[in-house]
Amino acid sequence: MLKTVGRVLLWRWRRNPLKRRSDVAEAWITVAAAVLLLMAPAVGVVMAGVGERSALDQAQGLHRSAAHLVEDASARPARFSGIAEDHVRATVRWTMPDGSPRTGEAPVTAGSKAGSSTTVWLDAAGRLQPAPPTPAQARSQGAALGAAAGAGVCVLVAGIWWAARVRLDVRRGTQWDRAWAEFNANRGHRHA
Repeated sequence: MLKTVGRVLLWRWRRNPLKRRSDVAEAWITVAAAVLLLMAPAVGVVMAGVGERSALDQAQGLHRSAAHLVEDASARPARFSGIAEDHVRATVRWTMPDGSPRTGEAPVTAGSKAGSSTTVWLDAAGRLQPAPPTPAQARSQGAALGAAAGAGVCVLVAGIWWAARVRLDVRRGTQWDRAWAEFNANRGHRHA
């Protein structure tokens, strides 16, 4: 018999007249939770690959084009603008393959003067798009997504396991209350 410091391992699967169905259910829920927790790293790795591929796919259909600033760019980037620290948004003009000029706002280096050139990213329709992530940025995005997915699986499994255990404990408490009430009701009515 397997023992660890006074506790018998695998007692929920052994024959025992005191074993309740809720004990067996709790044991199987714990086994299922452990198996799912062991799968969390695999989920993280798969999601990291998906995130990296998705980030790299953003470059599909985009092409670079030369553009010129229409106005001087601000020397100081706005806080929390969502673009690189040394870049600001400014009006730029570029020429489409058919020769027609287009104008729009794009991120440029802070402090750039009107007429200076910059690179913009365009989609097939000639609309400005954000620059696609570099391979290193795609790996970082994939790693972040993978870590979040793995942690999410762990939190979800642990939460479901905890909720199931609480429900089983409440059920066992109700059964104990019922059994004690029945015992007390029968205890005072014995006749010799």
